[in-house]
Amino acid sequence: MKINRLYITLIFVAVIAINKVQAQGVSFFEGTYKEALAEAEKRDVPLFIDFYADWCAPCKMMDKNVYVDEKLGAFFNENFVSVKVDVENEINSQLVKENKITSMPTLMFVDANENALSKVSGSLDIDNMFQMAQTVTGDVKSFEEIYEEYQKDDENLEVMAELLSKAPAFVTLQEGINKKKWVVRVDRVFNDYIDVKMTQGDGLVNKEDYVIIKKFHKPEGMNDKIMEYIVDHMEGYLEEVGEPVAFYVIQYNTELAEGLAKNGDKDYMIPLERINGDMKLAYNTIEGNNGNQYELSKTNCDAIYALFKDKDVDKYISLKNQYFKLQGDQLSPMSLARSAQVMYEAGGNKITKEQNEESKKWIIQSLTDTNMPILERVNITSLLGDVYKKLDDYSSAKKAYNQAYIESAQIDRMQLRKYIQMLIKRKIELLKLE
Repeated sequence: MKINRLYITLIFVAVIAINKVQAQGVSFFEGTYKEALAEAEKRDVPLFIDFYADWCAPCKMMDKNVYVDEKLGAFFNENFVSVKVDVENEINSQLVKENKITSMPTLMFVDANENALSKVSGSLDIDNMFQMAQTVTGDVKSFEEIYEEYQKDDENLEVMAELLSKAPAFVTLQEGINKKKWVVRVDRVFNDYIDVKMTQGDGLVNKEDYVIIKKFHKPEGMNDKIMEYIVDHMEGYLEEVGEPVAFYVIQYNTELAEGLAKNGDKDYMIPLERINGDMKLAYNTIEGNNGNQYELSKTNCDAIYALFKDKDVDKYISLKNQYFKLQGDQLSPMSLARSAQVMYEAGGNKITKEQNEESKKWIIQSLTDTNMPILERVNITSLLGDVYKKLDDYSSAKKAYNQAYIESAQIDRMQLRKYIQMLIKRKIELLKLE
């Protein structure tokens, strides 16, 4: 009887242990890439590879929020062998090079012969991870299968939408001429899809089509037909999709106005007038009144026009300080930093000592933002070193350059990181000659 009780207890403990492992989400193979590949071949399943780096924030986000999902873990553990590959580890350098891994995370499925089955650069949420994995297992149709359906019926909107949703992951795997060919094909499908849906009144006013527009559309100039469509249907979009649509329109209008001002074109006033006109509903999503948004945008564009058209740096600084004051507690640290960057872009070496001092204040204040994207932080810190150098403060310049170099280690794209570090090293070496 004691033996039976012990036996039952052991089984109970084992079941608890198994359930605990499954509840942990995706189980990653403990061993090298080659060992994981051999295990996948032994099990006759594809290998899932997560190319990561210890300092990669999106990688950590996936570890925390995606891989822990029980349902995702159950599907992956049954259908794949999963392995993490540290791109910084020298043992993986050849693998990283062969697969052209330039950003982290890069998520990839390969077969036993190391042929790529699917590949995506960047983090994915749980739903998109499921979709990517189920395409590999054949539980959902592949891009090629959907394209065959499209060729048989190139007016089927459901097939076109499904094709567009899977296109980015598929096109990423293509190379050279073949990639260019598919880009052209997908663009054609997108344009045809949009044209047909636009004839259906509010046919594009839904979350799914908004996601498609965001993936494939690059707004160009005034009277962009898709952006005008969104503006005309803003009320419906706000109800179906929410505030992101409004911010999409505001970003488009802001970049359009700033671009015209930068080119010395007074027509920058045309998009600005729309703030209180047909884009009023979009701008109402921003805290504060519409009149303030117009004043903010006009002051900013006036400053840009003064800098690039009139070459008047002092007026630019004065208007920018007015702009910062108008923003009040809504002032973005990045707005300060980018204002300094734009000033040097236009003024170059003609910036006076007094103007450098003003720029230095903006930059130092911007760097108080602990949430600034790492690439921006590195560039701004390096710019601060440049400003100190212009002010003959070589000790502070060296500190800024060294800080930029240290923080550059967090840049996830390896080639870009190495290039930026090379530039910073050069700045430090040139400083020694002063």
